[in-house]
Amino acid sequence: MKFNLLIILFLFILSGAGCSHDKTPADYLISRISNNTAKGIHTEITASDSGGDYFEIDQKDGNIIVRGNNANNVATGVNWYLKYVAGIHISWNNLTQNFPENLPLPETKIRKETTQNLRYYLNYCTFSYSMAFWDWARWEKELDWMAMHGINLSLSITGNEVVWYNLLKRLGYSKDEINEFVAGPAFMAWWQMNNLEGWGGPNPDEWYKN
Repeated sequence: MKFNLLIILFLFILSGAGCSHDKTPADYLISRISNNTAKGIHTEITASDSGGDYFEIDQKDGNIIVRGNNANNVATGVNWYLKYVAGIHISWNNLTQNFPENLPLPETKIRKETTQNLRYYLNYCTFSYSMAFWDWARWEKELDWMAMHGINLSLSITGNEVVWYNLLKRLGYSKDEINEFVAGPAFMAWWQMNNLEGWGGPNPDEWYKN
């Protein structure tokens, strides 16, 4: 599945199609990371008065309010609240946990801003190992983690091997010759860095189609 499609699906799920329109994308993220146990966290998307990216953590009528100028920044604010106010650490390898019945309110309003509009993530090696075989359920967790850490620009090399396959085919190489050159999915990074050829392969036809 191409990464662009993953992003579209992620945003579609976050948008809560068919659900109440007063929910923000971050509300659905909160439900996922808390196993539907979160109570009293309200989110708002509001324009930035400074024009930059920001989030705020506030309270109103006994509820925690997290607002920001887009869904990504609200999700980052939620993570900041959980870690530094509520003492709940959502880690990369433990992205879901049950929240306590009563979450603490912030003592004062917290506001964080950044002038760094693009926050980059991943490298070529990370697309190898087991990541090459992630399904949507695993990608959804990763996208949630990315949003909670303010990441809005991600490397994608999904499908690079198909470009190579098609190019070599047009240049006259046989399927067997191509399979001797293109590495298996778990070793794509080292193949693309010209460290090896064909290792972990050959890739089945279905891999290229997918």
